[in-house]
Amino acid sequence: MAASDWQSHIQQLIRDHQIHTVRVCLHDNSNIPRSRYIPTRHFLETMMEGDFTFPSVLFSMDTSAAIQLGAGEGFAGGYPSWILKPDLSTFGILPYSRGTARVIADLYTSSDGKPVSVSPRHVLRRVLEQYEREGYRVRGAFEYEFYVFTKTEKGMQPIWNGLQCFSEVKQAEVEDVLTSIMLALTEMGAYPEVANTEYGSGQFEVTHAPFWGMEIADMAFYYRTSIKEILYKKGYTATFMSKPVASTSGSGSHLNQSLYNESGENLFYDPAKPDGLSDLCRWFIGGQLHHAGALCALTNPTINSYKRLQSYSFAPTTASWGYDHRGAMIRVPHKRGDHTRLENRLPGADTNPYITLAAMLAAGLDGIRNRMEPPGFLKNQDAYIADVQSLPRTLSAALQALEQDELFKEWLGEDFIRHFMTLRYAELDRFNAHVTDWELNEYLDLF
Repeated sequence: MAASDWQSHIQQLIRDHQIHTVRVCLHDNSNIPRSRYIPTRHFLETMMEGDFTFPSVLFSMDTSAAIQLGAGEGFAGGYPSWILKPDLSTFGILPYSRGTARVIADLYTSSDGKPVSVSPRHVLRRVLEQYEREGYRVRGAFEYEFYVFTKTEKGMQPIWNGLQCFSEVKQAEVEDVLTSIMLALTEMGAYPEVANTEYGSGQFEVTHAPFWGMEIADMAFYYRTSIKEILYKKGYTATFMSKPVASTSGSGSHLNQSLYNESGENLFYDPAKPDGLSDLCRWFIGGQLHHAGALCALTNPTINSYKRLQSYSFAPTTASWGYDHRGAMIRVPHKRGDHTRLENRLPGADTNPYITLAAMLAAGLDGIRNRMEPPGFLKNQDAYIADVQSLPRTLSAALQALEQDELFKEWLGEDFIRHFMTLRYAELDRFNAHVTDWELNEYLDLF
């Protein structure tokens, strides 16, 4: 759709839904959604030019909002404002917030109008352009798990108790959560498919139909932020931490991926192969497994992420793959033909969808270009003790693997990798300096 057509479409939506405010939003490199609230009149007057400003210093903040001088040019660069340019194709009405719409924006420098090199959405766009040049179209979806709590006199409590995922009785108790999310996401055009309770008290999963290219990450952005906002308005707290409760299941965001050509044929499928997987699919798997250590840092960016990656937890601990194997890092579901896909189970729910998708695709295309054969698939094998490469067990180890992997510096950009690692190491330093409750309980009376 041409820009002028998008403009007319948006004007009509604003009239029909009596929109008074538009949120112009993005994801930063600490995986925090940021936005500016724009009155509708001003948005309509300026949406084609996109001259909304954004303080560049926000991209130098870690998860505590502490400014890290090594992320960016520091005070020597003056922290200039960047320009927010809305991607009008992402404009949508928020049915749970009357009179409000949302649009995702891209960042550009104010000095020369170039894309901001460390912006996650631009990093993903660069990788997708590589795929387009190769004649590949990317299709996929993130599957998010999350926990929901309610505030009581005893503190935050899960809104349902037990481990009976999919339980008809338990789901009936929290039907308002399931239906309110499904209805709102459907009205937004986000195509939810399945919602259910998961294997942890207060844990849920909502899946949706696959999308193409940039929309895969944009929809993940909308899903996570919308679910939190929908449930907040109902008095609940939803969290996408990978491991909010030590004694129960972690929350993942498995990434489903497949490649198509311009004619709409699934390139992961080959009916002549015994398992139905094409050479290209196998090499794609090989690339992701070869770069698994560095991928871990990019897809599991927090200290908490690694408390999910534990043995016998249905989260991966080895760079392994298998047919419908839920202990492996890469699971190959049984469907073939147009439905042939891979499910990478590495990312936690706290992942940045733009960075994760960019990193996964970079590793996969490296595998295709270099015809990387994956190690043998798991067959009647325990993934947690299989004789294959182990994944990093901590954020520190994962960052070391990323630092040694030249692929991501080339594909995602050296500026981005430096920026990303500066923020992650700052969080590690703060965590290592913090005296935890565990330490006090363990040592205070002992020594």
